[in-house]
Amino acid sequence: MNSNQRMYYIDWLRVIAFGLLFVFHSFRLFDTYSWHLKNAETSISINYIIEFMHSWRMYIIFLVSGAGTYFAMKSKRENFLNGRIKRLIIPYIFGVFILIPPQKFLEAIQQYGFEDNYLNFLIQLPQGLINENFGWNLIWTGYLGYHIWYLVYLFVQTILFLPLFKLFLKNQNKVCEQSDKLFRSFYTFWYIIIPFVLLEFLLRPLFPQYLNWADFATFSLYFLLGFILQINQKIILFIEKNAYKFLLIAISCWSVYLINKTALDNISIPEYTLNYFLSIILKNLNSISWVLAFIGLGKKFLDFNHRYLNDLNQGILPFYILHQTVIIIFGFFVVKWDLSMMEKFLIIFTSSFFVTVGLYQIIRRNNMMRFFFGMKRKGINP
Repeated sequence: MNSNQRMYYIDWLRVIAFGLLFVFHSFRLFDTYSWHLKNAETSISINYIIEFMHSWRMYIIFLVSGAGTYFAMKSKRENFLNGRIKRLIIPYIFGVFILIPPQKFLEAIQQYGFEDNYLNFLIQLPQGLINENFGWNLIWTGYLGYHIWYLVYLFVQTILFLPLFKLFLKNQNKVCEQSDKLFRSFYTFWYIIIPFVLLEFLLRPLFPQYLNWADFATFSLYFLLGFILQINQKIILFIEKNAYKFLLIAISCWSVYLINKTALDNISIPEYTLNYFLSIILKNLNSISWVLAFIGLGKKFLDFNHRYLNDLNQGILPFYILHQTVIIIFGFFVVKWDLSMMEKFLIIFTSSFFVTVGLYQIIRRNNMMRFFFGMKRKGINP
């Protein structure tokens, strides 16, 4: 494969996956699960939208991130690790100090009855953070950074996998030979599910909290898979060829959830039992099938350039960093209005979207703001 060849479908999938987070988080005000901000009226029906998107949304993001890491390592334009720090750690620190406190402030008002002003809230905030004890895990990335936990996760994964990735790049022919064994047939390909199921079954009962080590292991497998897929393009062609089969399996798995809600509920009660093991198999079969269906369909229909694709690809990181703060600010006021849930959702989604896009237009024109949001200086090619 030509290392300089641009995989446009990867860019499109990245834009779509991060764009869907805007829809996902706009809906979060109206499901019945706990979140930073809630409408007084919630809907179990919206739970199914949330559960469906949650079953694959971050997995495809980490897989696409693995592919992006491959191309970043192949590029010689800048020091790789220095680039990762600028793109991931700087925006996370900026977000924790500037963008996340407004979310915490509005959450404190609505959820906990906080009645003081924002300045006094900021003065009290560090003490509350110091009192938390998470132990040796990455849960703190979400506690400090809310939705931008992904940035630290990706950085840690990059550091941990970097020696292995360098080894893979040095021995690409061997990696291709070994990975070729996966797609001798459509059935042997499903051996891929074994590490996903075993790791989750072993780790989830020990680390059940979101963003603990069970999640880190699962996200890391998708990250690793995304890197390997770019080394061995034969697998991509295999996935493209079988895209509709993966889609059919994915729809079938999700249909089982809809028909038998117990299968979905069992996942939230991690234990070393046969029922939980079977639930984990179904969960991972569902997630992998959706991700592979998106990859296959993306390769089939989205592998083309467009005049807006480069701008969209550059803007998706600041868009992602900004979006939840904007949604919560608008949501804080809109949920108090005497409107239906759908009307509130549409107002929050539409207004937040246009404001986020507007803020991005300001950011992209200023090199200092570009730095804080992980973007290269103006005039430097992506």
